[in-house]
Amino acid sequence: MSVIDRLGKKLSSSSAVMRLISNDRVMQVATGLMDARGRLEAAAERASEAWSILLNGHALPTIDPALDGGDDVVAAAAKSPAPAPKAAAATNGAAAHAVTNGAATNGAAAHAATNGEAASPEAPKPAGPGSAAEEKLAQQMASRTSLSRIGGRDVFEKCYKFMTADNARAMGVYPFFRPLDFNNGPEAQLEGRNVIMLGSNNYLGLTTHPKVREAAKQAIDKYGTSMTGSRLVNGSMRLHNELEEKLAAYHGKEAGLVFTTGYQVNIATISSLLANKKSVAVIDKDDHASIYDGVRLGQAAGARMVRYRHNDPEALDQALSELDTSEGALVITDGVFSAQGEIANLPGIVSVVKKHKARLLVDDAHALGVIGPGGRGTAAHFGVADQVDLIGGTFSKSLASIGGWLVGERKVLDYIQHFAYSFLFAASAAPPSVAAAMAALEVMQAEPERQDKLRENFTYMRNELRRLGFELGKTETAVIPIYIRDDLRTVMMWKTLLDEHSIYVNPFITPGVPPKQQVLRTSYMATHERHHLDRALEAFEKVGKKFGIL
Repeated sequence: MSVIDRLGKKLSSSSAVMRLISNDRVMQVATGLMDARGRLEAAAERASEAWSILLNGHALPTIDPALDGGDDVVAAAAKSPAPAPKAAAATNGAAAHAVTNGAATNGAAAHAATNGEAASPEAPKPAGPGSAAEEKLAQQMASRTSLSRIGGRDVFEKCYKFMTADNARAMGVYPFFRPLDFNNGPEAQLEGRNVIMLGSNNYLGLTTHPKVREAAKQAIDKYGTSMTGSRLVNGSMRLHNELEEKLAAYHGKEAGLVFTTGYQVNIATISSLLANKKSVAVIDKDDHASIYDGVRLGQAAGARMVRYRHNDPEALDQALSELDTSEGALVITDGVFSAQGEIANLPGIVSVVKKHKARLLVDDAHALGVIGPGGRGTAAHFGVADQVDLIGGTFSKSLASIGGWLVGERKVLDYIQHFAYSFLFAASAAPPSVAAAMAALEVMQAEPERQDKLRENFTYMRNELRRLGFELGKTETAVIPIYIRDDLRTVMMWKTLLDEHSIYVNPFITPGVPPKQQVLRTSYMATHERHHLDRALEAFEKVGKKFGIL
């Protein structure tokens, strides 16, 4: 490493420089400067490089389809016709759906050239905070073309041009795919050091529960590690059927169906039910990516998609009113939105669905074990479980395993398991995964104090973070987003929390979220103790002040 490189690295990591480059006005100037080749030299260029990585070259893909524009989103007729703000994306499992975030493509020609990437058209230079030029730049960043659309004789061409992740890794500011050594609940081990885990969906802390672990061990001893086939042929076993019956009884439904992943639940269910030109998926704009993928499979068979303004029953009413009388609608919503922590307005949605004689599917991935009597989720939380046609979710949150579930009418689930290709031809859920989920479901019911402790923890953190002055949006659950509204500042705060305070959170930046919607996503568990939460609050306060958020 050259002397200039070492000096630049030292300078770029100093707190003074971090405060400088995370200042909005400074960054507006820097953005303009970076559009001209060779204007930044030596240490100054190094100091601004963290920001340029968010602007230069080809971006990581926008994997949350909810971010693909907003012109087609139906809003309530009585409300403003202006397009709804684009909301923060989900992970899922984070994940997934963890959210894979990256950089914008409106970048400097010089940096694009050094990355081996084609230079982007020069972006207009912002004139000042809130200016028209700034807004235009933000729109360009949000609507840029994905690298994945590059075509040519060599299908690997786009792979070689993708430099953003490599550059971020080299700079030490790449926040994704960080391998944990151990993750035992409220604390984890990352690269040899302990961190407080505020980025997990292990809401009830059951992944290490003795009964859950023992159930998985016994299943391996009795059944082996895999069924090595699909549910259709050799992959079904009594263990699957037993869990399906317990899930159905738990939710007060006629039947249940177990899947290999939670993502597969939405792909299989939606694509099999929406498989002709008279079918319409009517979905909340901020629904999870797996819902969008299920709809896309339905669209390939002739179905169509209508999106309505986020969590707005009046907009849903408007959307359903505009359908042809010959069309059948499946309304699909998250129960708890995975990035915002917001609960769906299910009473309003149910009323509209009944009015239009449509059907309703609720994805309760982030609601099971978190809200509702006995942790039964969103429909039970509002007392409308008998009016929701289908409820689905994943094992990978409160059920401490990997797999998915769906409950509803027996005839409907029977149809799905015979007509959903992604269910018919996928290997079945492994015995230890099924046994672990079943044990977690039993513990959830036997130890209701876990849900009480979880509610106590996330309520405490929500109140304390707001008292400190952080903006948290409409969260009501264990997912608490801290709005930063700036890419660089979000990444630098994530890095400082991890490096200096050993606090693990998830940074959501563009294009995973729209401009001005960047957040540090935090999530909480029943196994967090007050000393974990207070230590985190102390760190949030220090870092928030350091970067000008507080």
